[in-house]
Amino acid sequence: MPELEGQEVEKPTTVGNDESKRWRGGPSSQSKIEERVNYAYALLLRGDTRHSRALEASKKFNISLRTAHEDIKKAMELLSKERSEDRAELLNIITANRLALLNKAVRKGNYQVACHLLDSLGRAAGELDPITEASAAPLLRVEIDDKRQPG
Repeated sequence: MPELEGQEVEKPTTVGNDESKRWRGGPSSQSKIEERVNYAYALLLRGDTRHSRALEASKKFNISLRTAHEDIKKAMELLSKERSEDRAELLNIITANRLALLNKAVRKGNYQVACHLLDSLGRAAGELDPITEASAAPLLRVEIDDKRQPG
């Protein structure tokens, strides 16, 4: 176009070159994903099957079933990470509850319950793991001497 040489051509306004059209005023897609993952996390804690959780999430947020399954996968990873971090604390709480229950059982004369609690405390402490159990097992040796005379 030789007649437009040297002149600046005005571009049509589109979403790509107009800032006012880019922002829609809603929450960002990352915050929407986070909201869906948090909802999927709550569904995980409630129970049900994975497919039913995905169906419920897809209906609530108007998303595809595949996206709902991805959100549930992210929620399961979050739950797994959280459980591994809380494991030591939970073990301490369980041990404290067992000890309190053991004291009550002994005071009330429930010796069978006390025995079961002591057994579970021992297993939790690793007392009866296969290596310890194998090393603590008695060893029986039998030797037979031949006292017959050759002959």
